This record gives sequence, structure tokens and C-alpha cells, in this order.
Amino acid sequence: MPFSCLKRMALGRSFLGACAALSISIAPVGLACAQEQRPPQTALTYSVFVHGLHVMNIQASYWLSDQQYGVAAQVKTTALFGLFMKTDLSMQAQGRFDGRAVEPEKFTTAGWSRRSMRRATIVYKDGMPEVSVLEPAETDREPVTQEERKGAVDVLSALIGILHQARSQQSCQGQEKLFDGLRLTTLSLQTAGTVKLPSGGPWDWGETGLRCNFVGQQVKGFHFSSDKSKLHNPQPGRVWFENIGNLGLVAVRIELDHPKLGRINVLLSSTPKQYP
Repeated sequence: MPFSCLKRMALGRSFLGACAALSISIAPVGLACAQEQRPPQTALTYSVFVHGLHVMNIQASYWLSDQQYGVAAQVKTTALFGLFMKTDLSMQAQGRFDGRAVEPEKFTTAGWSRRSMRRATIVYKDGMPEVSVLEPAETDREPVTQEERKGAVDVLSALIGILHQARSQQSCQGQEKLFDGLRLTTLSLQTAGTVKLPSGGPWDWGETGLRCNFVGQQVKGFHFSSDKSKLHNPQPGRVWFENIGNLGLVAVRIELDHPKLGRINVLLSSTPKQYP
């Protein structure tokens, strides 16, 4: 069923995450921090649309400083779409920054996806993601070797790294490898400058924002029986960041051109909140 690709996007591609609202009124997600004090936590809600159909909600919460970050998300299908293809996943990640580079320490995900309860934990040692938990095991996929996944990060860390660079340097240049425990995806980013925000959709924000173009492409971890012809294709997309109040730059709109689903829109659906 083609909509299963949307769950893969939520797990390990772009939004690639692309990419998490269970409700408009949200509570902050608890995240561990090695420091005694940390920056305020920001909570956001997003809605995901495919061909104009509202299919998912994303609740996200994060904090970040110049040295560290913590981020969590919950991805859940809407009630109507959930009758056909249910997803209810929670994810958390934490790590550090080394200049512009993001260095994750741990990533966890758990919940219902692809007709099964699933759980995964990835820990990072010297830039190497090691899968300590993967339930259920999927033996019908091509393996991703240690050498191939070395230096790869999880999708949440990749997203927070893009936000960190956008805030600190007003740019989003670079390349990343993403690994979710099963699939390996490459991600390239390029700054497109400050541009007019696109109109359309149920929510419009400001007039201008920082636009970043990206291209994601799965390179390993395909099902042995799958047809790679479409899933192997590059998936171009765009993200717009806008300055909102005292929160700084916030991602307000993400567009992804999926090879099977077509245009996927992820839209900020309410004003972000900040918690101490």
C-alpha cells in the first residue's frame, strides 16, 4: 500500500520530518540534560497533508543551546486516515554540537507502525551508530554495514542540526547521512536565501523567511523484494524558517516531493509555545 511510504518518511527521511500535533493544546516533553540549567523548551504542532488530505499530526518539543540539544516528537495519523493505515510513534534524541556539526548521543523510537508494535534504540560511539534494540527484527532487508553507516545521524538530530545552523549562521549548507536502524539515506542541503513565504494551505504565517532546499535519497536498507526504481530516486524538498516572537527561527512549512505519494506538505498549525 503506497501510504506506508509516509511512515518511513516519519521514521527516517525527511520530513524527512520530515519528519510531529496530537492536539492544539500541548504539554512539553521531558528531556534529559547534563547541565543543571538548560534553555527554555519550545513546543510546536504540525499537520501533514498529502494531495490536500490531512493524514497526520506531529507534536514536537525541543531545547537547544550552543553546545547541547534535546528533541522529542510524536507522530500520529488522523482519526479518518488511521482507519486505513494507523501510525502512533514517539521518538526522542539528545546530543551535542561541535561547531556546525551535530553529534547525537542516543535516539529512541517506540509505537505502532506498519501493522506492528515497534521499538528501536540507537546509541552513538565515536560517530558510529550502534543499534542496541530493534523489535521486531527485519531480516528481509539488505544490511547496512558499519562502514556505510559511520557518521550517520538520526532524523531528529538532523532536523535540530538544520535549525541550529539556520539560527546561528542564517544558512543551511551541508550534507548528512541518516540511519534509522534499518535504512540509510543521504541528505544534501543548500541555502536559497530570504524569500517570500508561499501561500496556500489552512495556515499562513509571515511574509518572508529563510528558505532551505534539500534532497533526500535512500541508498541502502531496501527490502529484498521491493522495486527500487522509485524509492531509490532523489526526493527534493524545501523548508521555510520564520522569526516568530522571541523564539527565533522556527520551521513553518516543509514541502517534500515523494516519488510515490507526490507532494507532501508539513505545516506549522499553531503558534509555538515556550516552557521553562
